[in-house]
Amino acid sequence: MPLSSFPAPFIRGTQGAQMPLLVMQVAVSGELVEVFEMPVDGVEGQRMLAKANEDERSIGRRGQDLGDGELWVDLIDADGETLLDQVACFHRADAPDALQLHFGMAPNVVRDCLSKSNVTSLYARHRVAAQAYFRKVDRLVDCSTSSSRQSNRRRLGEASVMDLVTELLRRLGGQDTQLALNELPAPAQSAATQLAEAARSYVMAVQQL
Repeated sequence: MPLSSFPAPFIRGTQGAQMPLLVMQVAVSGELVEVFEMPVDGVEGQRMLAKANEDERSIGRRGQDLGDGELWVDLIDADGETLLDQVACFHRADAPDALQLHFGMAPNVVRDCLSKSNVTSLYARHRVAAQAYFRKVDRLVDCSTSSSRQSNRRRLGEASVMDLVTELLRRLGGQDTQLALNELPAPAQSAATQLAEAARSYVMAVQQL
């Protein structure tokens, strides 16, 4: 569940209708927590990310573990789809200056976004929301052998679950995903293919109940 659905302390820039968004996230305990987003012209957003990646302090991401406090900046469209394969990453110590230098953020906004209290609060809300979401999914797919076939079918075919599977299939089949997968090792490509096949099998099995 995106953190942008929560009120303050999440900080949001001035909104623009249907414009791409630059999304700033901070790594906490192996997860990325969104702390700021701002609308930007697509070309300008790409320029900003390109300049940020030219900074000698930027981190090259090669699948290594997230370090607490790392800053990730991504460009997404109005539907939440990533527009560029490359994101801008900086260590905690370099993050404040990078946000001001490459993305034009005011010092006081950067200070509020990256403050320990703000990141800690957002991470706590993120964990609560994630746990609540997965508890809901668990309840939806908690089928019982004592229940009727119709009852179990209703649970398995619940929109929340089917939407999740359908969205997974859509994303795995998308051109951007396929291009990204082509850059990954063969085992990762094979796993993605198996995941898509499993999702299709699930949908077909539920429809036949």
